[in-house]
Amino acid sequence: MKSPNVEFVTEAFSGDVVDTLPTRRGIGGLLAPKSTKLMLENAMLEASQNRCRALLAKNALEDTGAMALAVGRLSQMAPAGREYYHKILRAYAETTAQQIEKWGRY
Repeated sequence: MKSPNVEFVTEAFSGDVVDTLPTRRGIGGLLAPKSTKLMLENAMLEASQNRCRALLAKNALEDTGAMALAVGRLSQMAPAGREYYHKILRAYAETTAQQIEKWGRY
C-alpha cells in the first residue's frame, strides 16, 4: 500500500564509464608477458586515482561555491559578521586546497 505523503528521492550520478579489461581465458592469458599485465594494472590504477582526484576537486568546488553564496547572503542580512564569514570561507577553501594538493602527490 502506497502512502500519498511519501516521496522517493533518487540521486543521479554522472561521469565517465571505465571499461575494465576482460579476463583472458585459455593459454593466451597465461602466455602474456608479465610486464604487459603489470603495465595494464598500473594504467587502471592510475585512471582510478585520477577519477578520485577529479571527484574530490569537483566536490570541493561545489561546496566552496555554495558557501560563497551563503557568505554573500549572510553579509547582506547580517553585515556585522561579514569579516567572520569570509574568514570561515577562506579557512575552508585553503584547507581543502591543501588536502587536494596532498592527494595529488600520491
